[in-house]
Amino acid sequence: MPLLDLLQKGGLAVYVLLFLSVISWAIVIERLLNLRPSIFLSRSFKDLKTLLAGGDTEGAIKLLSLDSSVASRILLRILEDYRTGRISKEDLMRALQEELDLVMPKLEKNIPLLSAIASLAPLVGLFGTITGLIKVFSAFSIEQGEQALRLLSSGIGEALVSAAVGLAVAIPALFFYWVFRILAGNILDRLEEELSQVLRVIP
Repeated sequence: MPLLDLLQKGGLAVYVLLFLSVISWAIVIERLLNLRPSIFLSRSFKDLKTLLAGGDTEGAIKLLSLDSSVASRILLRILEDYRTGRISKEDLMRALQEELDLVMPKLEKNIPLLSAIASLAPLVGLFGTITGLIKVFSAFSIEQGEQALRLLSSGIGEALVSAAVGLAVAIPALFFYWVFRILAGNILDRLEEELSQVLRVIP
């Protein structure tokens, strides 16, 4: 039986699962594009530390203004506030933590939805299987003999399609959920460590 026909016989549950699959893969593509370390981390930290250690805050600000990374924008805001006296040296780490708190939603964007899809898809598949089996056994009670056995075997196979599709949707969603959670955590840890090192060299 062609795959398309098999999916169609899976009933409404399969269409719901295909919709969830489209959402899941859209999130995966979006996160692969927007959760790259290069977007968040700066390559100019070494030069920044040299400038700040020498007291050249203006030079550091100019260097940061040329970098579009999230880390550079955070440092730029903190250094601007520090230069203008809005925050003291003692408040630098507090200001950094406040900025990192604002970064978290960007790192975790849509990731919880992958977890929800991974949890929901098998249940939708199971629902489709159960409703399919109910139809099969209802029809089986009417038929007799060999015809009934053929109906039962083909009907059970078709009913299990939704369960298989549910797992096919859930497994990659769960895999990428953990991949992106770990990646987001690593990026946040690196941001905190590297930005803290830069701020500590300010005389």
